[in-house]
Amino acid sequence: MYSPLSRRRASALAAVTATGLLLAGCSGSGSTDGTSDGGATGSSEALTTYTPAGKGSVDKITWNVFQGEPQTVDPFQAADYTPNMINSNMCETLLAQTPDFKIKPNLATSFTNPDPKTWVYKLRDGVTFWDGSPMTADDVVWSMNHNMTDKASFYGYLYRNVASIEKTGAAEVTVKLKQPDYLFNDELASYGGVVVQKKFYEKHGKKVGTPGVGLMCTGPYKFAKWTRGQSITASRYDGYWNKKLPLKVENIDFTFLTDDSAITSGLLSGQIDGTYGPPMAGLSQLRASSAGKLYSGPAPLAVTLVVANTKGAMGNADVRKALQMAIDWKGIGKQVYGGEGTPASLQTVEAVYGFAKDELTKYGDSVKTDGTPRIDEAKKLLAGVPADVRKKQISLVVPQQAETQQLGVGIKDAADKIGLKFKLDVVPATGYSNYLYDPATRGSTDLLYTQFWPNIPNPLDWLGITAVSGGSFNQSGYSGIDDLYAKAVAEKDEGARAALVVRMEKKLHDETAPMFSGIQLTNDVWLGRRITGAPAAFDYVYYPWAAHLAGTGK
Repeated sequence: MYSPLSRRRASALAAVTATGLLLAGCSGSGSTDGTSDGGATGSSEALTTYTPAGKGSVDKITWNVFQGEPQTVDPFQAADYTPNMINSNMCETLLAQTPDFKIKPNLATSFTNPDPKTWVYKLRDGVTFWDGSPMTADDVVWSMNHNMTDKASFYGYLYRNVASIEKTGAAEVTVKLKQPDYLFNDELASYGGVVVQKKFYEKHGKKVGTPGVGLMCTGPYKFAKWTRGQSITASRYDGYWNKKLPLKVENIDFTFLTDDSAITSGLLSGQIDGTYGPPMAGLSQLRASSAGKLYSGPAPLAVTLVVANTKGAMGNADVRKALQMAIDWKGIGKQVYGGEGTPASLQTVEAVYGFAKDELTKYGDSVKTDGTPRIDEAKKLLAGVPADVRKKQISLVVPQQAETQQLGVGIKDAADKIGLKFKLDVVPATGYSNYLYDPATRGSTDLLYTQFWPNIPNPLDWLGITAVSGGSFNQSGYSGIDDLYAKAVAEKDEGARAALVVRMEKKLHDETAPMFSGIQLTNDVWLGRRITGAPAAFDYVYYPWAAHLAGTGK
């Protein structure tokens, strides 16, 4: 997924123009504010998955969603930080992805694969919607078919290999495939596997997810109220099936502040109890404050460059490799991202290695660098590139935000040092996504900035979106791993599938296409003095994180 607004935004007071910033001393050592219990840190060290558990009950908290007010909370159309951060506590999926990046049963208690083209799901007993009615196989079949057939659904492409979805028992659903697809099952831990109440959707249609109608799901929190321009309120559902989760907070007001100064002030004053992705400009204040605590956790997040045009200089593999070598990824991670970005070994980041963790870790370690620029090596590589190719201008577009502009300047600086002709374009952040999704908007732009996160912790999901023909983040139309990818998705044996994934990653790494290996980010969460328990790991887009919150007694 891509968000044109990054999850940690520099303060407007710290904003700089692309022409005025210098990454002086970019590779200097950074400070670490780690704690012995694995709490907040200024680097990728001392990360924590869960914050300390609490025991006390809390009547009401205010939680800010940093990207502003969502357009809808319909989970079929939710694919960004803000709607997902709210929806993940209300609407559940057949499988769940946990804060430690595992996939486990959820509304489906088990699944079987009796033959390569069949998946059978046993549904959990005792699950009810917020109106008290039971979740049935009919609701599940309707939800999956809606995802597959509704043109407005963001997740319909995950059903491309599905032939049919049928109720085959009182608590059983069977999916028949057109061809084997061993990624499909895991995707049910995203909103590709969301379950909603059939009769509610049939009654309200396109109005579902709007302020006056809301939702009807099975999650630990139920939709209560949406006050436009102010907040969305979710209330605890006391009939929730999973009694293992604390569920100690009764009401949550999700607010929509986007001004960094206002957010930081609200967190420090206690007017806002918590948030994911607190403003980068306020991190030092938050770390030093006794008003709460800042935690950092692992995340499947990458800041990187997307090759958007192969007709220019970026069509030459040696030019791409030389630029990758020359970029000070280490310095960018420390200076631009506050020490919370570390160079990624591969295009797919570690939190997404999934079933191929051992194999990808071994390969990743073999090509790993510390991100220090290798200017001389890059110049030597460029010397073998035809002069007419070296003379072509390379354009990079970034959104008009302080940190992305700093990133752009750092990349331009690298290009200048090795003799490439480079142009940095800065465009309004509100329209930046058009460059990624609209070929007419981006035109002949060579490179695009992105902050990317996948649906699920599975490398095939990442690769399918970014590097396979038709992928929504494959702007250059790269097709170099299509055959290997098709084999991997159809391969039942995990070992053989992992070997194919390594072959794909090796090809992408060797070609530096269609994405650069950029930096992987951590995830921040701020918890005020009154609350604790939220996962620090980046899992808030599909997992009911708020069900872990509890009071501290303060």
